[in-house]
Amino acid sequence: MFRHKLDPLFQPKSLLIVSDNPLPVFQALPSGIRANTTRVDAEPGQLPDFPATLAGVKPGSRLDLAVVCMPPLMLEEVFEAIERYRPMALIVMAHEVIDPDPDRTRRLCGDWARTNHCALLGPFSFGLQRPSLGLNLSQHPLLAHSGRAALVAQSRTIMASVLDWADDVHVGFSAAIALGQESVTRLPDVLDYLATDTRTDSIAIYIDDELESGREFMSAIRAAASVKPVVVLKAGAANEPRQADLAFDAALRRAGAVRVRYFIQLFSALKVFNYSRRPRGRRVAVFANGEAPARLALDMSAEDGPIIRAELDAKTIRRLSKLLEPGSKTHNPVVTHQPLTEPLVREILQLLMEDAGVDGVLVMFAPDPRSDFNRVSAALAEFAPKASKPVISCFMGDAGMRPIRRRLDDAGTSAFRTPESAANAFGILAAYHYNQELLLQIQPAEPEHGKPMIEQARARIRESLGHGNEWLEPDAAWALMRDFHVPLQQLDKPSIKPLSIDDLPAAVWVERDANFGPVIRFGAGGVLGRFAPDQAAADLAPLNYFLARRMVKRSQFWKKLPRGFYPEPVFEQLLMLLELLSDLVSECPEVLSLRIDPIVVRGQALMTSAIHIQISQTHGAKDPAVDGYAHMSVHPYPRRWVQRLPLGDDKVGVLRPIRPDDAQALQDFIRGLSEQARYMRFVSMMRELTPRMLSRYTHVDYHRELALVATCELAQGQGQPHETIVGLAHYLRNPDGRGAEYALVIGDDWQGHGLGRRLMSRLIDAAREQGLEYIEGMVLSNNRPMLSLMTKLGMTNDPDPDDSSMRRVWMSLEPAVF
Repeated sequence: MFRHKLDPLFQPKSLLIVSDNPLPVFQALPSGIRANTTRVDAEPGQLPDFPATLAGVKPGSRLDLAVVCMPPLMLEEVFEAIERYRPMALIVMAHEVIDPDPDRTRRLCGDWARTNHCALLGPFSFGLQRPSLGLNLSQHPLLAHSGRAALVAQSRTIMASVLDWADDVHVGFSAAIALGQESVTRLPDVLDYLATDTRTDSIAIYIDDELESGREFMSAIRAAASVKPVVVLKAGAANEPRQADLAFDAALRRAGAVRVRYFIQLFSALKVFNYSRRPRGRRVAVFANGEAPARLALDMSAEDGPIIRAELDAKTIRRLSKLLEPGSKTHNPVVTHQPLTEPLVREILQLLMEDAGVDGVLVMFAPDPRSDFNRVSAALAEFAPKASKPVISCFMGDAGMRPIRRRLDDAGTSAFRTPESAANAFGILAAYHYNQELLLQIQPAEPEHGKPMIEQARARIRESLGHGNEWLEPDAAWALMRDFHVPLQQLDKPSIKPLSIDDLPAAVWVERDANFGPVIRFGAGGVLGRFAPDQAAADLAPLNYFLARRMVKRSQFWKKLPRGFYPEPVFEQLLMLLELLSDLVSECPEVLSLRIDPIVVRGQALMTSAIHIQISQTHGAKDPAVDGYAHMSVHPYPRRWVQRLPLGDDKVGVLRPIRPDDAQALQDFIRGLSEQARYMRFVSMMRELTPRMLSRYTHVDYHRELALVATCELAQGQGQPHETIVGLAHYLRNPDGRGAEYALVIGDDWQGHGLGRRLMSRLIDAAREQGLEYIEGMVLSNNRPMLSLMTKLGMTNDPDPDDSSMRRVWMSLEPAVF
């Protein structure tokens, strides 16, 4: 079984501790790991004596993890001593001795780790914790409570602070890791590990360094967020250009992750991500035992606040009126002044749960000596985890309410101290649902607005660059718009009325972010746009119709337009314009920036008088599709891999990359396989894919993996023909990062049509194109048709040394020779 390259760091089987100070590691180290741990103590200022062999390390094998806490000037000698053990991971902790040359120490550690192919935390690391394994490989004196959330921080001080807070409020962790200097082991590597870690259900990240690669970061965080909630706190926004902060915001939305702005919100996210129920919107009903707490909560529903005040159904209000005492409030907030009882709390919550206009409930309780909050909190602890919508509570106060909050935290239904923090927590859950919808979006398999003339457009740009131009001439800019069928007309005819403020001009502009590529913005144009630049909304290319619509409606400019300002046909043109401009900057990497300002409505058309397009020779030497769209952080849907597929009997199918909306079709395909076919593919009698498997197969990051499907239009029962999956080929990168494991399955009724050969040939081409060194699969020894196919494709058929019933069928992917 493959080990992930970070397994030696996160779950070491053998451990070496080198320190001249006592470390917390031995306070909770379980006996199983202790037996494979070698402790080497040093006197202050002296190099310790290292043993010839280490516990748990067999002759000829490598040590999993070395933890070093020694004075900086002694590190070089320590590294020379431990090099013979060949550690696969290394933690270099901060030492109390002042380092006279920190840069030298960073170079020393980084160079040594790279030379020895070793994962590295440090130097000056706070280390990591794995509470469920009893591993405290950090400088924090206490091992955190075991939980299902992972904490990843680029700051040792933030990690120390969160661990201290978590101990007080009983929040547990699956892992807590402080990265420090990311010279070797980087944030994307850790996210890749945590995405597949069975002990981790959610991930919280603190970032304060510049990202080394926006593409690698997006690739890793999208993979993680497709299967687990991810929340990110990033420092330094005040010191960054507004454009960079907008790009980071847009990137996290498209990754399906949630960004928080304040340290306290990170704690809120850690608490509420334990909730199994996710709201589908931000509409909140507030239930309180006083008007003031309710008002404080609903103040968070102000413009662009984390919540929206729900409008209760008339039926709900009538039922509440019968239930509550005279003088109570029933129209949201729901406020009662009578002593709280278990039955009353349950009935009110149930009524609010049943209201279709409510996405979740905030419970706001202030101290009241007439109410038995122990019994009320017990009722909440039982009701909330089973509720169909999130129930987030706030028990205001400290001395009397703190034990109650802790009891609810321990029961898995987190309680908050202030109305604002509870409302923010709900907003985090709502933002997660919103961003998950964005994560699912992808471009159509084929252009819906006419095939763009990409080669003609790029030739036009190259001609302009050849003349030494940094900006396209107006005629060339308009020609480029026509190459991509952008629905925009020139505002230059004498019969057109002059512009005025009543036109409420809009603007669209694109700028290239260093980390995340083309960032598209929509907002006010003309003078209005120059005076209010922050009213624009932003997103990353590529866009589709859904993403364009969401972006427009996020902008403050749109929210303040008069109702019906854009007639429906014109609004559709606006969305098409954004989609096609997204295609333009995706397929023409020479375009550095683009601005269309002003854009006005004239009748049933969008018109402008000015298009400015900046170009550069430094981008776009290669076809972006072949170059993997290196100028972008989100790989567009690879339309070039879509091809027609003759299936015989006058049937024509399609071979194409899989899409998120194929999940149900894929599940139907798996369910329709015979038991023998399922066993041959999955080596089990499983009848369907789990939700996590479905997500993993259909949420594909084309930058580093691929799933291809063969589809055909088939009728089911008496229904209309619809696209049906008849074959699947898929590869996932192995934990070593160099190779991939493939999977191939063809529907029982579709074998013998050459589908397997076509799918695997395309898959092998793609794996080679993406720089993989090998591709392999485990095939049952008695699966003769599969073994025969793979051998004909040039693969090597080797026995599996660990299982005689399996064969390892693999191929070395040497670069294609042209």
